[in-house]
Amino acid sequence: MMRKQSLRQAANRYLKTDNRGHIKDKKRRAFVILKMIDDLFAVGDVPLSWQHLKSSHVHELVQHWKKQKLKPATIIWYMVFIRQFLMDMDCHLTDIDNQSLKLTLLSKRKKKTHITPNAWQTIEEPCPRFILALQTHFGLTFGEAIRFIPDIHSKEESLWITREIAFNSEDRTIPFRNDIQQGIMTELMKHTDGDRCLLKLHGEETIRVQWRKCLSLKKLPSNKSYRHLYAQILCKELSPTLGNYQTNWLIRDEMGIKSRNTLWLYLNE
Repeated sequence: MMRKQSLRQAANRYLKTDNRGHIKDKKRRAFVILKMIDDLFAVGDVPLSWQHLKSSHVHELVQHWKKQKLKPATIIWYMVFIRQFLMDMDCHLTDIDNQSLKLTLLSKRKKKTHITPNAWQTIEEPCPRFILALQTHFGLTFGEAIRFIPDIHSKEESLWITREIAFNSEDRTIPFRNDIQQGIMTELMKHTDGDRCLLKLHGEETIRVQWRKCLSLKKLPSNKSYRHLYAQILCKELSPTLGNYQTNWLIRDEMGIKSRNTLWLYLNE
């Protein structure tokens, strides 16, 4: 008990004179150091003074915290304060880095979404079917897809996404390049009579319910855009003849992308 009291008195003197950082940082620092003292006592191996502290004490302390089910991130956060404190107390220990203490953060790998450009053809519900088709074969956003009016936004050889529906409020054109695109437009024209959009026909709430339900059945996230597939299709088809530089600029123009980082993410999704 005397050893614990001695460590606490030395720590309190240190904490009173240490004015670094915001008041919240000071409170956190005090909490961690005083917890360290209490848990060293709980482990049953309390040094005579801070200068008598050994690396083995710290290792035992970390093992104690692991048994208490403290998260690795929490222990790593504690150790940041502890290392600085020990250095200030002239207690220079080795082998108390995160690697030596076997402290690692488990990073969750982002699960890749597996979807092909023809996925829309397996959907019977008209709203999610057309939304996915317009995203994957024309590069439209969800908002553009549900506001798309064939008679206004579809010309003989291309789509004309006007600033009224464009996500970035800028006009852009998307040329027809294959029969699949023509087929999508023909089908959409019949469903909407050409003069209405999905939003007017079905209402936003119905569209979103159908979208979530349909993608859930296919085990696909409904809060994600699938327009990246259009960028990948164009890159694969055009880069052999146009080259990467010109193809990238063409994709950015057709999809209204300003950032090279966004394009890179689309191509590497």
